[in-house]
Amino acid sequence: MAFPSDISLPANAKYYSIIETKKAFNSNYDITWSFQYKYSDASSHQLGFATFLSTESIPVCSLPGQYLGDKDPVLNLSSFNVSTQAGAPITTEGGTYLITSPFTLSGQLLKVAFDSTGLYALSGRDGLDGVGIASVHNSALVVRDYDYKVRANGPLSSMNTALSTLSVSDFRTLRFRYINLGRKLHVDLRENNTTSYTLLTTIDLNYRIGNYNNLSGVYVGFALCTPISSTSTAQTVTEDFLFKNFQVEGYEGGTLLTETLSSSLSGGFFAHTALSANPNTIVESSNIEVYPSNLT
Repeated sequence: MAFPSDISLPANAKYYSIIETKKAFNSNYDITWSFQYKYSDASSHQLGFATFLSTESIPVCSLPGQYLGDKDPVLNLSSFNVSTQAGAPITTEGGTYLITSPFTLSGQLLKVAFDSTGLYALSGRDGLDGVGIASVHNSALVVRDYDYKVRANGPLSSMNTALSTLSVSDFRTLRFRYINLGRKLHVDLRENNTTSYTLLTTIDLNYRIGNYNNLSGVYVGFALCTPISSTSTAQTVTEDFLFKNFQVEGYEGGTLLTETLSSSLSGGFFAHTALSANPNTIVESSNIEVYPSNLT
């Protein structure tokens, strides 16, 4: 298969991208998902895997290598005709032009990558956001947002000393919590010898997506590629990469559910007590009643 010129892979390269299409979630609510992986590699092979939120059940384009399943940068969000790299418009068999809508999120909402080369953070052609080669880290965690901008880029070892490499001899659980209307992402880690999660990192995304009409149909997926950028067959992982227990929790539906909290106390409880943003902080009160927002 022919790839764009910036992708270098040997003939024995392996690349996969899967999407759980049986359930679609509303990204206006929290989405939590997790999976387990096991990958025991004594050699320095190149490997990258990623998990993502997407509005597409079937990707328009999925590139391997340092893209780890992302669409080609030439297919950006716009209201113009979708074109080939040569500039020719893409049409259906019936001759209808393919057009992307500025009000529809076409593809990725968020992607979290674990990359032995760190090249997923690299800037690229057609205006792809990223960092220079000097800011790339080995065994890195990289996060890109809905506009493919890099939101996080750092070595895993700086977050947890157990993650100096991606290799692990027993199953490791990774958990992702997309919360607060998409403004924040927690990444948690649980080793096989414990029942407790350890917070790996918290990423403040500092944006909220509210201008698109398809945020209630979000799917969760997983992508993997080996090697990342090399023509050497020796860089391809030959050991088994085991992946299991892919679990997702979230709200399935398109209607936003709201309730109004009120208090019979004079002035209202919430007029006098500021609620903490820390979910572990307990706030107690009495005389609080809950009414559906459509009642007066």
